[in-house]
Amino acid sequence: MIALEVSGFVRRADAANIRAIRDLLAAFKACRREMRKDTPAVAAAFGGYASVPGALAALSLRVPLVIHEQNVIPGLANRLLAPAASALAVSFDQTLARCPRWGRKAVVTGNPLLRRPRQGTLREARESFGLSEGRKTLAVVGGSQGAASLNRAVLEALPAWSGRSDLQLVHAVGRDKFDEFMTQAEKMERGELVYRPMRFIERMDLVYGVADLVVCRAGASTIAELAAAACPSILVPYPYATAAHQDANAAVLCEEGAALLLEDRQLSGSRLAREVDSLLADAGRLEAMREAARRVGRPDAAAALAGLVLSMA
Repeated sequence: MIALEVSGFVRRADAANIRAIRDLLAAFKACRREMRKDTPAVAAAFGGYASVPGALAALSLRVPLVIHEQNVIPGLANRLLAPAASALAVSFDQTLARCPRWGRKAVVTGNPLLRRPRQGTLREARESFGLSEGRKTLAVVGGSQGAASLNRAVLEALPAWSGRSDLQLVHAVGRDKFDEFMTQAEKMERGELVYRPMRFIERMDLVYGVADLVVCRAGASTIAELAAAACPSILVPYPYATAAHQDANAAVLCEEGAALLLEDRQLSGSRLAREVDSLLADAGRLEAMREAARRVGRPDAAAALAGLVLSMA
């Protein structure tokens, strides 16, 4: 393993792009030098500017290249590398419709999961998060950095949920936002609500295992995890994502009936409480959402991708 110093391009005329080109060339030379010592049978790239030097080094040595695209809308790096790749693995069927030129080289493998959701985690999850049996469980997850608009909506919704003895909330606030958030949250009336704000959640599989409903962003890995765990969700795509790719990711579950879409600009405490309360009160709809998510899920994506890579070796 070698460390590479690379930086992304600014998509406008900017002096920072000169440094980005310099870093790219230096990283390419470093990768090629290492690969020539022990030429690999196959190389795999997973998108983003950090993958480009290694991918180009492999191609320069005529090493078969497999590209994996997480999102429905391919990123710039993968679009540029795709014509030279030996095989293209995608997470979603919808990507093939957007990229007809990828043709027969493209295979839908799904998105490999860091930790595969598994059954039988209810007891472990309840113990881990300090939850009660017999309550509906809502999880609000903003990712490792947190999501300011989700946090704000939760703060506004807490008074509406304070009288609910049938509800408990696990809330991933975010490392950087936690202290400031808790200063505000401690002022809010919680009443009978079981509320568990957390700086960061390492075991997301436990969240999916215990949650009746998840409110979250729509990153590719999140969509894959929700589907694999057959977990109903309310998706609030990050509004500033490049090429609105989170909106396209969210559509994968929403069009199947596995999730409800809520735009960030529409998000408020009252709207969040209304949508959550409506879904949690409708057991039939939640079960239909679970089944829809299960149909989309590809829990064996890692094995499928590994098989594709090995087939190119």
